[in-house]
Amino acid sequence: MKRERVSVMVRAAAMEARDFLESIRDGVGAYRIESWPQVIPDRLARRVGDVVASLRVEQRTSVGFLDPVEDALYMTAGLRRLGFPASFHLGRETVPTTPPAGFYAWVECDGEVVSTSLPVKETYLEVYRA
Repeated sequence: MKRERVSVMVRAAAMEARDFLESIRDGVGAYRIESWPQVIPDRLARRVGDVVASLRVEQRTSVGFLDPVEDALYMTAGLRRLGFPASFHLGRETVPTTPPAGFYAWVECDGEVVSTSLPVKETYLEVYRA
């Protein structure tokens, strides 16, 4: 019964994350974020890594593969809906120091990067956090 409840909660969070992502797209490649989803206090008694994996499965079936920015937006919304204090981060590559340095987005929970295995804290200078 508990497993079914978790599955239903993850599915609901995934749908809300998809809706959030669709609502902030402005149609010309930018995003208009007026407010971020709040952390819902009913936190799942699961490791954040397990929840990220479950959200990824739901993501792939509902919206497919996303670029790093949209993936991080989606994951932040989904994790917050499930009670995790997720934060969205955008960083600029530290090398090269002049254009065309790239940008990358990731998600953290309690100071731990949870959305990628890339060493983002070492190779990107954080320029935005929400």
